[in-house]
Amino acid sequence: MGRGLLVLALLHTPLVLAQALGSSDSMVMDPQALSRAEVVGLYFTPPSDIASAVVQVIASAKREVLVQAYGFTHIGIAQALVGAHQRGVEVKVLLDQKSESTNRLVVELFQSNHISLRFDGSHAIAHNKVMVIDGQVVITGSFNFTQSAQSRNAENLLVLRSEELANNYKQNWLTHWAHSR
Repeated sequence: MGRGLLVLALLHTPLVLAQALGSSDSMVMDPQALSRAEVVGLYFTPPSDIASAVVQVIASAKREVLVQAYGFTHIGIAQALVGAHQRGVEVKVLLDQKSESTNRLVVELFQSNHISLRFDGSHAIAHNKVMVIDGQVVITGSFNFTQSAQSRNAENLLVLRSEELANNYKQNWLTHWAHSR
């Protein structure tokens, strides 16, 4: 299956379901726009080192990294974000409310390095696992940014390049940022 077809197959399904259920959700994208997204990487644990792939994408950031995460305990990924921030990249992190008390090492690392950080407590859980890089690249999948996700769990991660897709994710991210503290 070609990359475009793979993306269309993976991302077209929510649109079909939304249309079948009568959803008028303005965040549902045109399937043609989705089919233009380039699959930069597709990873599974085991055996992939997903954390290294995430770190590599962060290292390529030039302007902005927006993070939305449920769990975040992976120190290597956190250090990559700090490194990006120190290079002048704008880094903003949005975590589930429980992270304020359970992910203290990473939270304190972000706070001590003056990375913009908010906690989303407006939902039962803020279960997203997303990064938007430079308005061009989206990282998403089941992979929490945790050591357990890397070493003990069966997880997946997609790295997609599409300005349209990145803009949709960014708009969703901004919605959550606005109601978080």
